[in-house]
Amino acid sequence: MHLSIKGVQFYMRNVQTRMPFKYGVATLTSVPILHVLVEIEVADGIRATGVAGDILPPKWFDKDPAKDYAENVDDLIAMARAAAAAYQIAGGRPRSLFDIWREGYGATLAAGDDCGLNHLTASHGSTLMERALFDGLGAALGLSYFDLLQANLPGLDLGWIYAELNGVVAGDIIAPEPLNNLYIRHTVGLSDPIWTAEIAAPDRLADGLPQALEEYIQVQALSYFKIKVNGDLEADLARLRSIAALLDQSTSDYFITLDGNEQYHNIESFVELLERMGEDPQLARFYTSVLYIEQPLERSAALDVQLESGIRAVSERKPMLIDESDGDLNTFKEATRLGYLGVSTKNCKGLIKALANQGLARHLSAATGKGYFLTGEDLMNLPVVPLQQDLAHVAALGISHVERNGHHYVHGLDHLAAAERQGCRQQHGSLYGCQGKSVVLKIGSGAIDVSSLQVPGLGARVDVDVESMVPLEEWKFASLA
Repeated sequence: MHLSIKGVQFYMRNVQTRMPFKYGVATLTSVPILHVLVEIEVADGIRATGVAGDILPPKWFDKDPAKDYAENVDDLIAMARAAAAAYQIAGGRPRSLFDIWREGYGATLAAGDDCGLNHLTASHGSTLMERALFDGLGAALGLSYFDLLQANLPGLDLGWIYAELNGVVAGDIIAPEPLNNLYIRHTVGLSDPIWTAEIAAPDRLADGLPQALEEYIQVQALSYFKIKVNGDLEADLARLRSIAALLDQSTSDYFITLDGNEQYHNIESFVELLERMGEDPQLARFYTSVLYIEQPLERSAALDVQLESGIRAVSERKPMLIDESDGDLNTFKEATRLGYLGVSTKNCKGLIKALANQGLARHLSAATGKGYFLTGEDLMNLPVVPLQQDLAHVAALGISHVERNGHHYVHGLDHLAAAERQGCRQQHGSLYGCQGKSVVLKIGSGAIDVSSLQVPGLGARVDVDVESMVPLEEWKFASLA
């Protein structure tokens, strides 16, 4: 199916957190969500508007200590604008979505190179446009994201990314059917309270939602958890013991992933953490429950061939995946040569890239007998657009549990306009519920029902209220305060 691009518009919406989100070197208390609306026309003259959106956080895409939060945001906005220009050129005449993406992606990276930006930052603008095109194509044809992939209407050529996938189509690597339910993997940030009793009276939130990990387990019956570690061995171990004590007494069965957030300068220090965990009787059940480890090494070292033996040693204990170092289309393949077994999928890193990585993981698993894999990770995806599009993508890939943290650090859908909140309740009543006057994510038995996301487009068929947002050209960073 061929399509062309007729126009692009950007809008911004600010969000305040209900509690600080500390990850790696950053602590997030407010963040903007950038939305892009792309008008497309398909070959028969039908027009539709596709939408995409993402938060613009500090110190994830680029951890250069010389740059502050405002500069991180400026860089991401510059790349969004560069991508819009590149995609409008690539989509100026009817072509397949894949052909528009391939040209637009390359031009956006080149623009980032000219600005001295890393490819994780530069490609983000391209991923916004890519998602909006998938959403618009599905809306124009009345087909869900899963249906588009199954029929290969975007014209994906995954062999262009990995030669091993020549002749493989998306329908071969997505799930047989989109998942209807996903387990929530609850994020435990570095500053999050573990026990309710730890919360000092002045810090207690009176907003009706859980605050301490203990409360989340009681209210949502969670069984999957993502734990941040910070590279301070003794402090990390003490915190892990506290978390383990809570989980051991509160849950009959639980699963853990560890996230190093690039806080380790060498692999030996992380191996020491694993060794101490494995030897600690207070962490016995906890350590056994660790499913995998998310990139502990800083990106300058994560793909260093001289660290191959250490990387393989860690992956033999617990499978290790790359996340922040995954800046290029072929990075996952490069990482597997060093001993990594997994890679994260986040919509901010690209849908087509994730599909190719899923195909490569299946190819390598069949060829070697090892378990190569993709994981679903979060960057505080918030309703309506970023969250629902990410969940629709994960459901199509067939990943059964996914890190979620937006509902933890932000109070439900309060940041949306009233019409958007009402639209979410009416069209996605299985995903959202009421809590007082607020609309919140509905989590039961540690899972969410995502069946309502099989709608035309990329899962976000709720009218986006741009009137309640600020046109990008009018938005100022100072407004976050």
